[in-house]
Amino acid sequence: MVGSGSAVVRSLVFPIRPMPARLALLMAEFRLIVNETIRIALVQDIRSRYRLTKAAYSDLSRAHDIFKQYIPSAFEVATSALKNHRRRLRLGRTTSRPYLRRLLLKAENQSYRLDRSTGRLRIPIRGRDYVFLDLQFSDWHRKFLSDSSWSLGSLTVLPGRVVICVRKRPPKPYEKKGVLALDTNESSVDGILADENEPRMVSAHFREVPIIQRTHFSRRRRIGKKKAHDCRVSRRLLAREGQRERARVQQRLHALSSTLVKVAVDLRVAIALEDLRVPGPSSSSRRLNRRLSSWPRSELHRQIAYKALAAGVPIIKVNPAWTSKTCPACGARRRDRVGQDFVCLVCDWEMDRQHNAGLNILNTALASDEALARAVRFQPGALRKDVVIPLYELLRKDEVGREEPSGDEPSSVLGG
Repeated sequence: MVGSGSAVVRSLVFPIRPMPARLALLMAEFRLIVNETIRIALVQDIRSRYRLTKAAYSDLSRAHDIFKQYIPSAFEVATSALKNHRRRLRLGRTTSRPYLRRLLLKAENQSYRLDRSTGRLRIPIRGRDYVFLDLQFSDWHRKFLSDSSWSLGSLTVLPGRVVICVRKRPPKPYEKKGVLALDTNESSVDGILADENEPRMVSAHFREVPIIQRTHFSRRRRIGKKKAHDCRVSRRLLAREGQRERARVQQRLHALSSTLVKVAVDLRVAIALEDLRVPGPSSSSRRLNRRLSSWPRSELHRQIAYKALAAGVPIIKVNPAWTSKTCPACGARRRDRVGQDFVCLVCDWEMDRQHNAGLNILNTALASDEALARAVRFQPGALRKDVVIPLYELLRKDEVGREEPSGDEPSSVLGG
């Protein structure tokens, strides 16, 4: 689910097995239209969809006997591929002419019909010729399709699955009564919760994520060595291993992000996050480069952002520079390496480095909102001997999130 302008968009995925033969032929025809459109745009140096429609719609409409509204959808796919191609050329990267190889069909909401109660999907081929699919709804799917506030968006058909987008207008952000300032680390988010009550140090861990990543990295390395003689089998096994890793990591990140947003909604507070921009790879340490590249900071922030948008939770982004090396009491900065605990060399302030960063994020967030700064007042010294509260304890345990649907033993997804 993503936020698109002023709307919240969710993608609903339905498996289809087996693939109807007529639908596969329609997807092949759509792929052919996309590739012909790419060729026309490159030959005539067309960069806008309007010019592309004027130059190619009539010829493609006469040459292909399909539902005509698929042609503008093919133009959208082609212009997107050409945009990525031209961006790579500007960056000086090696690239070949775009060519769509996989079967694909994309249609807007006026091109198909879905019965939201029975799951009957009608996809037109031409005129009065249709392909019908019976989609299997789960309780999760019905949660969106039974709600009339979610309207149907585009339809994408891929080999083995159908993706239907639904969208709705998000609620207006509520009036903030405090701030949940969070510092994102490799295996936890730590920070300060400041609202009408006493400020509290909070923490939520996802220690299993780095362990899962290291485990699957080792498995991929072993597969690469054992199957080096068979590239086809190696690619299939590596893809399956990567899919398993992404599913396990995403389940834990979803549980964490849902808990953070639920805490913010219950307490009517804003969420303050760092606007992280991790530097490119360094030649000093391959292990460090791999750790930084696999750190799922962007995915976690993306999930928090779209769930906060759907729930009306205000998000405050702050500059992450020096948050872990600045003293919140006197403002002094340390230029040397900081360990687990931050110790100020000027005023002897001492605090856990991650919660110290959360306190600096909180100060920056309050400085950007005068009304919020007047509502939240506290002395940083009051937190020096406070106890860290796991975020999941602020909710009932049955609201934290479902366990991973695998054979693994249940483990603590969140908490200290």
